Amino acid sequence: MDLTVLLAADYANVTGDHKLNVMGIFNVINARAFPARHPQIHLVAKLSAGPAEYGKTRKIMVKFLNEDATQELVNWSGDIIVPTGVGGRKVEINQILQLRDLIFQSAGTYQFSILVDDDEKGTLPIFVQQQQQ
Repeated sequence: MDLTVLLAADYANVTGDHKLNVMGIFNVINARAFPARHPQIHLVAKLSAGPAEYGKTRKIMVKFLNEDATQELVNWSGDIIVPTGVGGRKVEINQILQLRDLIFQSAGTYQFSILVDDDEKGTLPIFVQQQQQ
């Protein structure tokens, strides 16, 4: 299984016909003061899997770490069953994790990590900075 897209956005959803809609992609958060609260982040991941993985159950894990990786702000996991594709083609699996009211204790580079069966597939840095007056 491969990670083909990883991003943070203000909003995201998947339509009934599997189209991925994403609005307000970002990787910087400007805070007036610390600790800072960010009201909502939609973490969007698109995974792909080949025919050898059809029908298999995979464990997806999302970790969101502070700058020195001493604190996990998010530790989420869930199972997905890889669907069967058509004609042996790779299938795409959209995952959206809605996170509310994340608290940032200080400015710095935070990081999302996506793991599949305990194997890190990709990371996304989020830069939290003091807003200029």
